[in-house]
Amino acid sequence: MNMRKILVLLVLLVAVVGFTMGQACAATTTIKMGNHKDVGSKDRILTFYQPKDAQNAKGVYAAIFYHDKKKGDDFRPHTYVFRKMTVYYKNKKGKVITRTVKPSNISGLMLLSTPKLSGYTPYKSKITYTKMTKKEKNVIMNPLF
Repeated sequence: MNMRKILVLLVLLVAVVGFTMGQACAATTTIKMGNHKDVGSKDRILTFYQPKDAQNAKGVYAAIFYHDKKKGDDFRPHTYVFRKMTVYYKNKKGKVITRTVKPSNISGLMLLSTPKLSGYTPYKSKITYTKMTKKEKNVIMNPLF
């Protein structure tokens, strides 16, 4: 092989490894509606269903926040943020459908929601989360946010 082919193969190898590592850094967890899960570094993910208009609009919500038994809770996460949430709905006949939502702004990294679907009840959420980047951490931990 000549040097040009070796160089091209090396560049392709580095690109493939880079794309693979990006996906490997994300973690996924499944949480039943109304439950929570500690994901590490004292961050906790909470899911809940709001069937009627109240403090929140009708829909399914997932929130990530800092939870410490001694210091109390902070409404902001300290280590992890959301990347995607897939909600599983079931109707009375047993038909299952899903809805996926991704964050569209900086507050979406901490709170994701999908609207209520008529005739369906949510029963679980599959949530993908990653560690915050330095830029995200600077914005989220800013006291003016």
